[in-house]
Amino acid sequence: MKRFVGIIVIITLLLSGCSGKKDEGMKEVEYTTESGETGWIYLPESMEDTPEQERPMVLLLCAPGKSAKDKLKAAGWWEQAQEADFLVLMPKYRTTESYSQTDRLMESVNYAIGNYPIDTTRIYATGFSNGGGAVTALVNDYPQVFAAISCMSWMMPIKHLSSPYEMPFQIIQGSEDLTLEMDSGAKRVIDDEVWGIESLMRYNHLLEHGEAKDFDKTEYWGYEPDEVETSTIDGKTWTFSNHYKDGYTVPFGQMVLIEGGKHELNKDEAFVAWEFMRHYTRGEDGAVIEAE
Repeated sequence: MKRFVGIIVIITLLLSGCSGKKDEGMKEVEYTTESGETGWIYLPESMEDTPEQERPMVLLLCAPGKSAKDKLKAAGWWEQAQEADFLVLMPKYRTTESYSQTDRLMESVNYAIGNYPIDTTRIYATGFSNGGGAVTALVNDYPQVFAAISCMSWMMPIKHLSSPYEMPFQIIQGSEDLTLEMDSGAKRVIDDEVWGIESLMRYNHLLEHGEAKDFDKTEYWGYEPDEVETSTIDGKTWTFSNHYKDGYTVPFGQMVLIEGGKHELNKDEAFVAWEFMRHYTRGEDGAVIEAE
C-alpha cells in the first residue's frame, strides 16, 4: 500500500519547532522592485555563514499589510523557515483581486531570484484565504515557476486545464471554515473551492474519465481519495485525503480537513504544508520531480 511517509512524524516536527526561538533566527528585509512593487523577504540566519548557498523559497500570500512579521509568525512560517532553512517572500498585493495580481506578484518573485541565492527548482507558493486564490491564479499564468502549492481556507479555479506543467497541490480547510450543508446533510466546501478542486484534479490528470463529484460519498471534497490518513495535532484531528499519480511515491494531490478548524491563520498549517511541498522540485525542462 502506498503511504505518505512524513504525516506520522508531523507531531514530532510540531513539538520540536514550537519551542525556544522567537525573534531570533530570521532577518526581515523590506524591498522595492524597479516597477515599485513592495514587500518583505525573510532570510534564515544561516545565510550569514553560507551566503552563496542556494536555498528554497516559499512565496507566502496572506494579506501582510503593516503586520507582516506578526502574520508570518501566526501562519507558522517564521519557525518553519528556520527549521528547514529557506527564504520566505511576502509581497504586498490587493486582497480583493486574484488573476489581475499575477504579473505584480511575479515581479516580486523575479526580484527575489535576482537578488538572493534561491534554488529556482524549489520555489513554492502558499496562501491563506484570498491568498489561496492568488496562488491558483499564479498556477494558471506561471506554472513553470513553482514546484508545488498549498492553498489554505480558499482558492479559485484555474482557467487553463491543458498545460505541459503539472502542479502538485495541497488544500487545507477547517470543518467550520467556508462550508455548506447539502440537503442530504453532507457537508461540502463552497462553490469556488468545488470548481477549484475539480480544475486542479483535471489539470493534473488525477480524475478517471467521467468521474463525478459525490459529496455524500466523500464529504467536503467530492472525490474519493486513494488513501486516507489521520493525525492529531494540537488536540484536533487532521484528516489527509491523498491522491497519487503514477511515478510518484508521495501524494500529488492532497486535501486536508482540520476538525473544528475555522477561517483563521493556524501556525500548524505551515508544518503540514512544508511536509507536502518539500517532496517536489521543478526540473529545468519544467517536469515535476520527486525530491530524494
